[in-house]
Amino acid sequence: MASIREVARLARVAPSTVSRALNGSGYVAEETKEKIREAVDELDYVPNQWIRNLYQQKTGIIGVMAPEIVHPYFSSLWSFLELELNKYGYNMMLCNTSGKKDIERQYLDTLERNLFDGMIVGAAFLPDKYYEQIQKPILSLDRIIPGIPLVTSDHTQGGLIAADKMLEKGCKKVLNLIDPQAKTVASSRGGLNFIRKMQEEGAEVITEEFLWDDVIHYPRSIQRTREILTEYPDLDGIMANDLCASSFLKTARELSIQVPQQLKIIAYDGTYITDFNYRTIASIQQDVALIAKEAVQVLVKLINGQPLANEAVYVPVSYKEGDTI
Repeated sequence: MASIREVARLARVAPSTVSRALNGSGYVAEETKEKIREAVDELDYVPNQWIRNLYQQKTGIIGVMAPEIVHPYFSSLWSFLELELNKYGYNMMLCNTSGKKDIERQYLDTLERNLFDGMIVGAAFLPDKYYEQIQKPILSLDRIIPGIPLVTSDHTQGGLIAADKMLEKGCKKVLNLIDPQAKTVASSRGGLNFIRKMQEEGAEVITEEFLWDDVIHYPRSIQRTREILTEYPDLDGIMANDLCASSFLKTARELSIQVPQQLKIIAYDGTYITDFNYRTIASIQQDVALIAKEAVQVLVKLINGQPLANEAVYVPVSYKEGDTI
């Protein structure tokens, strides 16, 4: 493996000049840069970041705890997180737990053993006590855990926007979904404020369970939506995450329920999935790009021991027009 001194010798410059050119940390004449580039190509030189990290007692890796990689919201968020982490010189390791606590515990142990410089938790299923004892840089994107910074969407705003849209269209009997197995999560505020606003305006709100496994497995999602629409044929409004909203739209068509004439549907997440059906689904759209940016900025501050202006960052949501309301 070629060294920086060999690159410098071939380019006929000092090693410090090569270092400045490669790191962009100081002025180097363009002609000199070209000589260095040619030497780097000829020697196939690769800066040894792993050795550099070893001396700095860092790994250059951030763990991102994922409950599932097929969910459209999370998969979109992971892509933006990786881009933002790369800007700070970090590589991302996606840690898919599939909602299993033993796998989640193993990844937390990896953080504790200094194999990650920090961790971003997309969803957590272990009790708070496992997280409260961690003394490493860590933040959450949804789960509310005492002592751990939170970066998430303003779900209170999202729930109120959805309710306002339903009320504008005259909805009187609406559906809200819950997962009874979920821990204390910020995203639940969307449903709570949706329910509160609809009830304040005299609407009836039906609350039905929809388990995480039912959300991410399409046949089970279709079966569950069929059960709900059969039990409540007079529903005129539904707010659900993108995957469930898509299932409700498909099932409504199978049951000859006209959308939006009889049933109005608002998706919550606003990912690409909302454009993939026979109708574009109106949605509350989370700004995944900004969430990723804010999350990485907070995590980098934690890694560098810098104080945080706020322990919780709430990113505004927006309303995306569609044909289902």
